[in-house]
Amino acid sequence: MKVTTTKILSFSSIILLVTLLFSNIMHHIYDHDSANDLFCISETCDNYSENVLKLMNKSVDPCDNFFQYACGTMIRNVSDTGYIRDMVIKVRKEVGYVLEKGWDQDKNKANRKFVKSKSLAAEWAIRIYQQCSHIGDISNPIDILKPINKLWNSLPIATKLSWPLESNKNSINLNWLDFYAHYSNAFGYEPIFRVGYNLMNNLYIQIDFCFIEAEKFDCQVLLKFMMLNKTNEKSKEYEKICNEVIDFIDKVANFEQKIGSDKNLYDLKTIESYTGLNWESFFQITLNYGKSFRKEKNPSIIYDNKLIIVDDALLDTLKVIENTPKHIVFNYFWLKTIIYFISNIMSIPVFGFCPDSFLSDQFPLSFAIARLYVDYSLKPGSKLKAIHMVNQLKQSAIESIEKNTLFDDETREKAIEKLRSIIDFVGFPEKFMTDEQLDEFYGLQSSIDPMIGDNYYESYAKLLRHYKHIMFGKMGNDSISLRGINTFSPLIFNAHYNTLANSIEIKPILLRLPLFDAELPFYVNYAKLGYIIGHEIFHCVDKTGIKYDKSGAFREWTTDKFEKKYDDKTQCFIEQYRNYTEHSYGLSQDNSTVGEDVADNGGLRVAYMAYQHEMKRIQNLGKQPQLFPKLVDKKMTVEQIFFLATAQFHCRFVTRTELNDWFTHDIHSPPESRVNVCLQNFDKFAESFNCSIGSPMNPEKRCRLF
Repeated sequence: MKVTTTKILSFSSIILLVTLLFSNIMHHIYDHDSANDLFCISETCDNYSENVLKLMNKSVDPCDNFFQYACGTMIRNVSDTGYIRDMVIKVRKEVGYVLEKGWDQDKNKANRKFVKSKSLAAEWAIRIYQQCSHIGDISNPIDILKPINKLWNSLPIATKLSWPLESNKNSINLNWLDFYAHYSNAFGYEPIFRVGYNLMNNLYIQIDFCFIEAEKFDCQVLLKFMMLNKTNEKSKEYEKICNEVIDFIDKVANFEQKIGSDKNLYDLKTIESYTGLNWESFFQITLNYGKSFRKEKNPSIIYDNKLIIVDDALLDTLKVIENTPKHIVFNYFWLKTIIYFISNIMSIPVFGFCPDSFLSDQFPLSFAIARLYVDYSLKPGSKLKAIHMVNQLKQSAIESIEKNTLFDDETREKAIEKLRSIIDFVGFPEKFMTDEQLDEFYGLQSSIDPMIGDNYYESYAKLLRHYKHIMFGKMGNDSISLRGINTFSPLIFNAHYNTLANSIEIKPILLRLPLFDAELPFYVNYAKLGYIIGHEIFHCVDKTGIKYDKSGAFREWTTDKFEKKYDDKTQCFIEQYRNYTEHSYGLSQDNSTVGEDVADNGGLRVAYMAYQHEMKRIQNLGKQPQLFPKLVDKKMTVEQIFFLATAQFHCRFVTRTELNDWFTHDIHSPPESRVNVCLQNFDKFAESFNCSIGSPMNPEKRCRLF
């Protein structure tokens, strides 16, 4: 008995110790902004409050036009393009800086002042970037052809022919699709379509159009380059060849314009039948499986199962290419190769080819690059705070649904169940914060020296071949877990609700100013990032979301009564936003933005609810939220700062032309109506600024769905 008691006491002591430790950690993470100090006097808070005041136009009555009041100085400045673009530019520069400084040239190893990770994948990204940043060192045009010729001559037919090809009289035994596979393997470049991977519940192969340059300028510049020291007779031949390629580009570009946002799932067998092309041979070359391709498990999976995502317009394009004379198609590849090399070299010092390429959602080492960025740029505690916010916002959304008379009992129960089941992917995947798991994902076990070529193009081609092969091996492999990974593009500026997975993704670059900062008082973070998260949460139960259940399966779970009330209330938003006139230009919008407008309104309310809950929580602990001294001096309350923070995220200068395009192409409302109409519908805003009933920002009629 005595021993048993001791064991029980020891176990209880451990539990108590862990509980106390966990409580202290949570207290440190979530309550440092509600410490005994009443004012936030850090540099971050000081800069933030200065920026708030800098943007405001105090000559405008906030009850007349809050957007003009909150953003007046920015929207008068043509050079201001808005926070989002500024943030993207800043992230791009920081990623480029870390990749550039991350290699110690003298010691020929990673520079630990900038690189924390010892992952092979991170080193691989840095070393390829070093090569990329020196592409522009080539000054002699003739030298451009050296790496081109080396790679071109490695192709199956290149050395047997005289380039460019003059006509079909040249003997071309290889079909164009097999040549394209060899070509992309050699150059790491895919000028017509790109083979990549997509992760949505399962791992899929995705075949996308690459942007086809239909401009004649490229070919004309190249023509002049090719005709250096040539006879007039030869120049005419080259001009004819170039014009044939331009016509070919125009045909392909016409199909590209037909591509829509919806893509379809196919199996390999169906694609072969539809296009009349040997895709098995293509994948055998592309994925480096050799003759054993059909004997492997994964080829059988894609041959018989719908695991390939592709647009029908692309499949139609491939049939056109098949019917084009071979010499024209092959000349296109040859010309595009030279253009690709020249354009990259010319863009290095001016446009920044390297940072743009490495930040692309298609770059194979995107997780390694994101890891370098997160280690270098994000403040400690950012992810934990954001996760806490997501949980608070989901709980507030559930409370909102519980009190909402729009829902009948049956629909309310299903909606709450779906909200509780939302999977959230916040920041950078936790598993990749471990070097071993990051390297395991990329199939790296030893030195990457063999993967580094003589120049950037060789190294990137090796990387692309390795990546395609490794990722293909993960398809249908139950022993490989992709849990915790929602997409392959962690550094794209986006928050997203995935209907098919019932999940929310908050990218790591959102966990920084101007949207979020771990050092700022909580009410500012809820006003900005919280509003965005709330917006995504309500897509779970919007017009599209209600057609899918908690697991992401297509299954309607609402009643006819609910849908009738839903449509009636949505109509209120349609009329309200349609009748709003953009203050600067007198332009009215249509109803194409209603889905996002409803999410905006719901997101604001749930962000406000969550901030209020957080306020009560810290007040129950006998504390108060930290204040900004410079904003207190201006007699601003916490609630007013909350609404200013929400509005100022949307500050940007918009021209009349941009506004016309906005109504045509964007599913969100323009900045002014997005701010003002949303706040007009929220009584708490009018209360905080003492707006009289009937004033523009406190109308007698409001729209509310959630």
